[in-house]
Amino acid sequence: MRQVLLFVAILYVVFPACAQSEQWKCYLDICKQFSSDMTPSEKMEVYARMDSLFDGYVPVRQQEMNYMEAALLCGDTVTFKKMAFRVVRWKGWNPLVFYYMDQYKSLRDCDWWPELDSIQQAIHGRKDYSYAETLYQMEQEDQAVRRAFSDPDHTHTKADEDSLSRRMHEVDSVNLAKLIRLIDTLGFPSWDRVCSYGARAAWLIAQHAHPWFQYGYVKQMRKAVADTNADPSNLAYLEDRLRTGRGLPQLYGTQFSSTGKNNRTVWLCPTADIKNINLRRGQMLMPLLEDYIEGYLKTETEQGLLDSDTPLTEMGDNYVRYYYLGDQFSLRPIDMQEGVTDAVAYTNTGDYCAAIPVFCSRLSNLYPFVRDLKHYLECLLRSECVGNQYCYISHYEVLERMVLCGYEPDAWLDSLPDTLTVPLLADYANLHDEYLRYLNHEDDAELTAALANRADFEALLRSGKNYHRYELDAWNHAYPLLLKMTDELTEDDYEEFFALLWREVERGNLHAEDYVSLYDRTYYRIYGKDWYGTFAATDKHIRTAKPKTLNERRRAACLPPIQSKKTN
Repeated sequence: MRQVLLFVAILYVVFPACAQSEQWKCYLDICKQFSSDMTPSEKMEVYARMDSLFDGYVPVRQQEMNYMEAALLCGDTVTFKKMAFRVVRWKGWNPLVFYYMDQYKSLRDCDWWPELDSIQQAIHGRKDYSYAETLYQMEQEDQAVRRAFSDPDHTHTKADEDSLSRRMHEVDSVNLAKLIRLIDTLGFPSWDRVCSYGARAAWLIAQHAHPWFQYGYVKQMRKAVADTNADPSNLAYLEDRLRTGRGLPQLYGTQFSSTGKNNRTVWLCPTADIKNINLRRGQMLMPLLEDYIEGYLKTETEQGLLDSDTPLTEMGDNYVRYYYLGDQFSLRPIDMQEGVTDAVAYTNTGDYCAAIPVFCSRLSNLYPFVRDLKHYLECLLRSECVGNQYCYISHYEVLERMVLCGYEPDAWLDSLPDTLTVPLLADYANLHDEYLRYLNHEDDAELTAALANRADFEALLRSGKNYHRYELDAWNHAYPLLLKMTDELTEDDYEEFFALLWREVERGNLHAEDYVSLYDRTYYRIYGKDWYGTFAATDKHIRTAKPKTLNERRRAACLPPIQSKKTN
């Protein structure tokens, strides 16, 4: 019945609809029965049910170790012996723990110790423990500086925080350089090479590395998971961290964001295909999202970052963000877009060195529009300051992100250097498949159908259902259809239509520049003037309504100001 091994072996080949087996669901139910006040014998009963469920194979390594510990405390020598042999044979087990930990010293008096010890010695001979120990020491340095930074018993001055931040950056840089050399010389730190504690240390260091390194690390870790040589839940965390860091929706719901101490607002970072998230979490041997969030909020409360009496909002099928005393509009994507506007303003004046770090920081905080990524890539190509420490995303990675946000090759691609376009076109099919893989195709079809008819589209927007761009593909092809709709608008109904459309800008579904283009086109057709200055900026014969407040309106719509041309 070792079906869990089969899951892991095929994780990145196919994702069958039935992959989250009834076994895993039963396992999660059993896990919920544990409580802190249980006696060792009561825990033994629960572990025995787990063992029976998987026919002598519990998929989570830590539970195997906990089972062995409970058997030792209960004096159950038969179960203890069974578990001792089982965990030693596990690829991720560090057999030397039997030598170092006091509670296992009695093992050496058992008549079966020589047999167990010979297995340990054989495994020890196949593993590079100096590699693992080096990783462990690197992890200790990584955690020490972070503990100092977040110590709740110490109030840091601004100078202290700056000093600790520099120290953290130094430790991360040194650790990354070491990890790169270790992997190059000794191979990827999988379970069978460095045991579980070494693999976890390497994974932790990778989590604090630059995205360009994480990208390659994830690819190698996928292979290790497929060979049952790495922890699938660790892979899920790193994949989510990499995707959110690159401005893409996460897959497993591991990454949260907040805006400061005791602000009472915590939300799940944008997540693809939220309806099937627990299916994917099950494939990676992770608990249900609801249980994970409950534990996360409990920890935040215990650390004083949240108030204990603040209720948790429920998450429905279409509720893609999880708020803690907030609502779905308490943080608007349009607010995030304002930073991108600043970067675009720099590009309009040719100050690419100033634009690049702004793009780099702002586009990591939201699911970016392809239009903004095009600006970003053009800045990288035109700038001579790519060596800036903030610019750790390469030209090709920006192109890749465009594909993962729905970009389809067009004439613009021909204007780029062949060194970029040739590898992109070679990888395009796989990247595009990855983009399509996690979209909600059912809602996509519904939105696409509604976009064909203005009345249906307005009814859909009024329904209150959220059709998020990072879950659907239809928004990427909506502009020409919206352009056709605006041709039908009159002086009596255009304001109501654009009020509905603005809500989609606020949600991050429609680019503000597209909204402004549609609005000015309609306003000019009705009144013979534009409202946001997009026509007047290119044609001196076209006037702008209320020109004195033009740039205020443009800023409200997240557009850079018009400075070089005086409006009439």
